[in-house]
Amino acid sequence: MRVRLRHWAALLALVVLWGSSYLMIEVALRLWRPAEIAGLRITTGAVVLLIAAWLGRHSLPRDLRSWVWFLVIAVVGNAAPFYLISWGQQGVESGLAGILAATTPLFTLLLAHWALDDERLRPGHALAFLAGFGGVVVLLGPESLAALGGSGERLLSQLAVLAGAFCYAVATVGARFIPPTHPVVTSAGVMILATVIMGPASASGVQALADATPGTVGAMAFLGVLGTGLASIIYFYLIAETGARFTSQLNYLVPVWAVGLGSLVLGEKIPLIAWLALGLIIGGLFLMRDAAPSPRS
Repeated sequence: MRVRLRHWAALLALVVLWGSSYLMIEVALRLWRPAEIAGLRITTGAVVLLIAAWLGRHSLPRDLRSWVWFLVIAVVGNAAPFYLISWGQQGVESGLAGILAATTPLFTLLLAHWALDDERLRPGHALAFLAGFGGVVVLLGPESLAALGGSGERLLSQLAVLAGAFCYAVATVGARFIPPTHPVVTSAGVMILATVIMGPASASGVQALADATPGTVGAMAFLGVLGTGLASIIYFYLIAETGARFTSQLNYLVPVWAVGLGSLVLGEKIPLIAWLALGLIIGGLFLMRDAAPSPRS
């Protein structure tokens, strides 16, 4: 299947939802701990997805294989990365977090090469990755690169974000093995199990609502309803339609959206170098466009 306009629209929607989530996490950290943020956004997302499944008259699967894969994705695609990235953002600036998160396509390329017969790595794919990642580096600047490394808590924070990026890559590839189901059903099943896993953290987060402000509540609502519930449906739709490699390219555009959001919300000026970075990133995406694989039968 060729990548069509609707696939690009879905990809850009994910960029907006997940790119805005970094800002929302920063706001939510004013009140909640990382595990509580992960738990609350997963629980809220699960409620949204169950309502969507009910409205669409979709039934959850009854076979064991589907639920085993739902559990895998719940752990490596939701509970673990949500916690790791929220925890890591306590110790690293957003620019560095963006560089670390942009390693997800590299992990995905390598994992898909070994795990998926129809997504073997080709020279064009590597070129697309280098162009896109190069754009991210140019966009975020040498200061963020110079901050890589360090020691103590700072190094652990960087490793946490990097581990979260790896988890996303594992989940992106693993999602290809889920038996064919409607994206709403897949999302709901995954989120139900993730809610069970994060239950204690969610309960603790609910108790903190007494001290919440409109800003923190709004940030958490965005993370749960849009950044988790709606984004999950779009994510599994893209995986089924285009494969792991194309879907992972959204990580290149997330930092670009962050720059635009900073300009809109904080009044920051977008430097000329950002437009050069955007050109590199878009170039990488177009190189990947025609290489997107067909889904498994």
